[in-house]
Amino acid sequence: MRLETFSYLPEFTREQTEAQMDSILRRGLVVAIEHSPHVDPRNHYWTLWQLPLFDVHEPEVVLDAIRRCRRANPHDYIRVNGYDAHRQGQVVSFVVHRPLELSMRSP
Repeated sequence: MRLETFSYLPEFTREQTEAQMDSILRRGLVVAIEHSPHVDPRNHYWTLWQLPLFDVHEPEVVLDAIRRCRRANPHDYIRVNGYDAHRQGQVVSFVVHRPLELSMRSP
């Protein structure tokens, strides 16, 4: 299943994920991490992992939250959203984890 823009690319390496987090934080966006065991393109509501990461400026903080979400929900899809407080909306969203048994299938 294709989800969000980056789903057409190979899975990000740790360095690529960190670069995306750095870009999101440099733009002053608020990061939220969500997860869902069953995804559908029409389902826009996933479970919020924790409160959004307000006033976070280091990519490592976000990466640590992703790791904790992954350990707690290994069979769920996990995505990162970046929200713009001034425009009052989501401006970036991408999946950072696919369940192992699903990610090993060919597209």
